[in-house]
Amino acid sequence: MDDTNSKLKQLIANLFRCEVSDLTDSTGPGDIPGWDSLGHVTLMVEVQKQFGSHVPVEDAIEVESIADLAAILRRLQGASV
Repeated sequence: MDDTNSKLKQLIANLFRCEVSDLTDSTGPGDIPGWDSLGHVTLMVEVQKQFGSHVPVEDAIEVESIADLAAILRRLQGASV
């Protein structure tokens, strides 16, 4: 697991009050109580704070798993280098 995935899982566990060990790369909205539409918006705000990358709405609505979000972040961070 890369650093982005690790940080995302820790962020998600803290935000939605669950255990990191319960999260996999395929975990997504609907798998965690609280990761609903409002929770998703809150997650995107926290991602922006922690990673310094704004996730465009077009990308945010496509997120179906932690792996999807990690891939978007890697792409955005690579584009800003």
